[in-house]
Amino acid sequence: MTDQSDDTDLPQAADPDEQRRHAVRVVHAFYGALEAKDLDAFAELWTADAVYRVPVTPYGVPGEFAGRDAIVAGLRQFFALFGTTRFTWDAEPMADPRRVLATWTLEIELLGGGTYRNRGASIFRLEHNRIAEFTEYVDTAAFLGVFAAKVGTAHRFFELLNAKDLDAWGELWHDQGVLTVPYSPQGSPSPTEGKDKIVAAYQELFAVYETFGTELTGVHPAVGSDAICVQYRVRATLAGGAVYTNDSIAVFRFQDGLISACHDYFDPRRFQDVLDALG
Repeated sequence: MTDQSDDTDLPQAADPDEQRRHAVRVVHAFYGALEAKDLDAFAELWTADAVYRVPVTPYGVPGEFAGRDAIVAGLRQFFALFGTTRFTWDAEPMADPRRVLATWTLEIELLGGGTYRNRGASIFRLEHNRIAEFTEYVDTAAFLGVFAAKVGTAHRFFELLNAKDLDAWGELWHDQGVLTVPYSPQGSPSPTEGKDKIVAAYQELFAVYETFGTELTGVHPAVGSDAICVQYRVRATLAGGAVYTNDSIAVFRFQDGLISACHDYFDPRRFQDVLDALG
């Protein structure tokens, strides 16, 4: 690896070789700031109107950040999840002295538990000794495996309820999963412990529904933990023709990629009609 000096504030060099050496120093400073989680140093490396592009876009991640402020704000959200961060990288100057190719690997201990590993290649284009354009290629499967899998499970949870496919729905639960209804109405025991008991309770419950549907109004991953908070609305038709509606919040937690706990908050007075239908 070449010199990793933090001297990134040189005047624009006229000599192409000096431009290349300086561009490589900027790239080393870039990865050093990421590894140190130093947002101030990171921000200083960009032009005000810089563009950050991810041509191969993971689900839920924008393909472009425009402007230094947006780039730094996006990184700040990820830093809130990161513990110890380790990068290895190599920087290679291009024929165009404004461009550098970097190849890298990373390993990040997540504050919510687990380790995120990825590798990729990035192309930097500099203007006036600052990064004006950054294009990054990453392993999207590795990204999604850590950052989107739990969100996907939360979406799947409600999709399977809407389909009344309780066998597949049960497979989302950990064997020792716990379902808690903090505002538990009369006749509805809480908590329910163990996947088998949770599935059996829902099978009994869904026997009184002619139709059942949910609308998700918000899905919010927590910062610093694996929790996912889901806001949702329920509309169901009971066997006798009555309509049940509710507005709810569910908080999911995970173990081994499966739901280990769900706290479901809803109006127990409305849910009483469902329990009455159960007899």
